[in-house]
Amino acid sequence: MGLDDLVNKAKDLLGGADEKTQEAAADTQAGNTEAAAGASEEASSLIDKAKGLLTDERIDQVAGAIKDKTPDQVDSVVDTIADKGKEFNN
Repeated sequence: MGLDDLVNKAKDLLGGADEKTQEAAADTQAGNTEAAAGASEEASSLIDKAKGLLTDERIDQVAGAIKDKTPDQVDSVVDTIADKGKEFNN
């Protein structure tokens, strides 16, 4: 799984979390607190899954795999991109 795959999967999960958050807000406005709590819980779960995909360790694993398959001249670029990815985790 490449870095793009991880990012896309995380985006998909966060998109689902956004939908569940909106659903929870609509349920709350409608007075359906049980449904709102359920949707909120699902959103939280999706966010946690996305966070798990984009850990510093995973970013390092992907960067290492890329560096193994590319010329040494690109190692510094891969490291820079990996460092930027890690900054988003903080």
